[in-house]
Amino acid sequence: WIINAVGMLHTSTQMPEKSITQVDADFFHKTMAVNVLSTLFLARYFLNNFKGSDCPRFVALSARVGSIEDNQLGGWYSYRASKAALNMVLKTFSHEWRRKKPDGCVVAMHPGTVDTQLTEPFKKNVPPEKLFSSNHSVHQMLEVIRRLSSGQSGQFLAYDGSSIPW
Repeated sequence: WIINAVGMLHTSTQMPEKSITQVDADFFHKTMAVNVLSTLFLARYFLNNFKGSDCPRFVALSARVGSIEDNQLGGWYSYRASKAALNMVLKTFSHEWRRKKPDGCVVAMHPGTVDTQLTEPFKKNVPPEKLFSSNHSVHQMLEVIRRLSSGQSGQFLAYDGSSIPW
């Protein structure tokens, strides 16, 4: 299994954009590089390492805010665009894996809102029952990953196994 948990929402000097007037090209490019290119190159690098595996899995943490259909609030341009792009990369990669690794599964996975540095500036707006510890989120995602089948490859799933619209 490969589980890519790399992600960037903000930096010490730049918060997510609330308005299109706040979009900064350098921040946008950095967000894309961290959230999309890291996964693309990780998949490329490790593709051949799955030879002989009877349960190949490639999972990358995405975010519900990367769902184009589920976008109800707007804002966070760089992060939303990067996660939507990540989802497309994973969907595209899943088609290649179907041909090369028919027993494999590639999925985008939303870990929930997890109490980490990524969510620190925003967690005051999250109800306590919706803010997960890292251990809780990881445990739930591992249970979902263990149960994945090749027929689920190319899906966008939440930590509880529910499907998220693209």
